[in-house]
Amino acid sequence: MAQHDLWRGSLVQKARLVSGLILFAFATAHFFNHALGLVSLDAMLTFDDWRIAIDRSIIGSIVLLAALLIHVALATWKMVRRRTLRLPIAEWAQIVLGFAIPIFLLPHIVNTRVAATAFGVSDTYSYELARIWPASFVPQSVLLLLVWIHGCLGLHFWLRSTPLYRRLAPLLLAIAVLLPFAALAGSSVQGRIIEAAIRDPAQLQALKAETHWPDERASASIQSVREDAQNGYVVGLFAIAAAVALGLAVSQRAKRIQVQYVGGPLVRTELGPTLLEISRRNKIPHLSTCGGRGRCSTCRVLVLSGGAEAAPPSDAERKTLKTIGAADNVRLACQLRPSAAITIMPLLKSATTEQRLPAMAEADTAAERELAVLFVDMRGFTALTESRLPFDVIYILNQFFGTVGGPIHANDGWITNYAGDGLIALFGDPAGLAATCRSAMVAAAEIDRALSALNERLVNEMRQPLRIAMGLHAGPHVLGRVGYGEKPAISVVGLAMNVASRLEAMAKTAGVQMAVSQIVADHGRLDTRDLRAEATAVRGLSAPIDVVFVEAARDLLPRLQSDVLAS
Repeated sequence: MAQHDLWRGSLVQKARLVSGLILFAFATAHFFNHALGLVSLDAMLTFDDWRIAIDRSIIGSIVLLAALLIHVALATWKMVRRRTLRLPIAEWAQIVLGFAIPIFLLPHIVNTRVAATAFGVSDTYSYELARIWPASFVPQSVLLLLVWIHGCLGLHFWLRSTPLYRRLAPLLLAIAVLLPFAALAGSSVQGRIIEAAIRDPAQLQALKAETHWPDERASASIQSVREDAQNGYVVGLFAIAAAVALGLAVSQRAKRIQVQYVGGPLVRTELGPTLLEISRRNKIPHLSTCGGRGRCSTCRVLVLSGGAEAAPPSDAERKTLKTIGAADNVRLACQLRPSAAITIMPLLKSATTEQRLPAMAEADTAAERELAVLFVDMRGFTALTESRLPFDVIYILNQFFGTVGGPIHANDGWITNYAGDGLIALFGDPAGLAATCRSAMVAAAEIDRALSALNERLVNEMRQPLRIAMGLHAGPHVLGRVGYGEKPAISVVGLAMNVASRLEAMAKTAGVQMAVSQIVADHGRLDTRDLRAEATAVRGLSAPIDVVFVEAARDLLPRLQSDVLAS
């Protein structure tokens, strides 16, 4: 699970978040007020008195106006600074909705706040409903839906990585659907009632006197201000679009640098955009849960070269990386702006990435592939689980396998077998054995970190923390469907399986977390200086192989060296 801090981010990000929450709270109260129309007009007016006492006070007005200006200004600034328009659909939806809101909101503000301040209009619900129903009800409904969907998307991007939000998601979804529906229904019901009432000239005159209904001259002035506000905003939208286009055009002429993705392409890009923007611009899959706000760690990358020339991490990025215990050469792609040639490896891959290994053996004939084999085994499991009920043992095993399986699948690995308290995982990358070995070592490092987090969660249930031993080797394997029946299972056969199993046993005997063959270390460009290494004989091999012992698998990440940049 991605680590997430709701309040983590730069000062600008926090200002945008707080201003958005203030506006969303105002909108929620407003929509609830609309929904009371299902009860009665008196209920609407009573709640409206309480709401106006807060947001029409001097302090409330200042806070609300500041939130609106800050939110719009920061959203505009962020849009102008974008160096790519390749964004997930949900993010584009939030942007488009956000910039569409003022088109409908400005007339509403003029009809209420401006009319009340400049012409003394008492803009109660009776006045508003009489003015908008039925001719102007459609644009008001569009405004309500735009505001609500935009706000809900923002909350979703902010909260989606938190366990509590995921648990409450069905309830929150129900509220998100029912509240605007109730608001529209309440306004519609009372709008019809008001329309029927003011057909009586006496009641219409009474309403006009009570609300200080603007005369023809005042109405013309309000109409003029409303049109000026809308036209001015449309001009502003064209200015924003021009600024974005100019920024993109200038970026195309800026100084170019090289960004090498390990196991992926070499791209040339200009200075300025973040690494996440570079990935999106070049259609390179790059996971990002929080939408590039620096609040999660899912976009993190291992910087193999060129990181020293970039600006150091901000406080927000440093806190996020510290939360996951990241190595010094791990950065967040949404915060890192390369300033020189750089070589990186994304540490997490999208959960929707197709698992490549099973696809290798879809045909009836066998296929030979260069694969890396990772054996993971729990140490001292019998002692840890003695005197426990069988259901408790199964619970611990499922927690363990879930923790270990996540990093394996995130790095395009395939769990081929579970054996008691251990498992066997295979890795195969079409980019070659070098990328395969790197992915396997990154997965092992992530397993180490994930296990530490699991031990923290189970500290009250286990007498001692869970420990593991791992063995990693690579070599040729034969994949094919073996067995009887309509759907025989995919089977993998290769000497490297036996070697990896032997290495796992050696790691356990040596009292370290991991044993890696020199073959994997060489292909994956692992810096093995200062690491214990020895030659060992393995059953089935005619000659001893060199084995590198690693105290903690997380120490692999700082030791992964850069590949030579392709020319």
